[in-house]
Amino acid sequence: FMVGGFSESPYLKNEIIKRFENERIQVLVPRRPQISVIRGACMYGLNPRSISSRIAKKTYGINTLTTFDPEKHPEEKKVIIEQEDFCEDVFDAFVRKGDSVSIDEVHTKTYCPVRTKQTVMRIIFYCTDLPSVEFIDEPGVSQLGELCIDIGKPFQSVEDKTVKVTLLFGSTHIYATATSRAVSYTHLTLPTIYSVQISVVAVSLK
Repeated sequence: FMVGGFSESPYLKNEIIKRFENERIQVLVPRRPQISVIRGACMYGLNPRSISSRIAKKTYGINTLTTFDPEKHPEEKKVIIEQEDFCEDVFDAFVRKGDSVSIDEVHTKTYCPVRTKQTVMRIIFYCTDLPSVEFIDEPGVSQLGELCIDIGKPFQSVEDKTVKVTLLFGSTHIYATATSRAVSYTHLTLPTIYSVQISVVAVSLK
């Protein structure tokens, strides 16, 4: 679809048709393309649920550790924590580029600390234009922001320190929520990047 005032240009339409005619792509222009964007924005403002789903333009995930596998992980990513081998800088994707995301669609994952005496967990959010990446330090991966959440006392078991991370997609924003059994509350709003704003909330469960 061609929308916007410049879409009324016959020259532009012909050039686009010539560019994509071999790919069998049909080029459509609405009757009044100059008001299509404004009309769509007004319709969405009056009824946000008029858009039932969106296509993810990026891949979104967080930084995590996983058990080191010498057959799939590079040796330089290996770290030893409390006598166990882990792979660091792993990109754990929640939604991948090209996925269809429905309104109010929720993606949830649970994470555990790797250190028995750990009392705080850092959750760092990343995005990339690529549909799939393995590590957060690969080219094209950008950090969106981070939060720290209290996860309990040093003497508590690892099971009591689990953190549930939830991403709510489908709107013009992406909302992230982290919950733990700790008694603290943390809130962070990340800046708008690549036309996507993420609001992050860390909530404690008493």
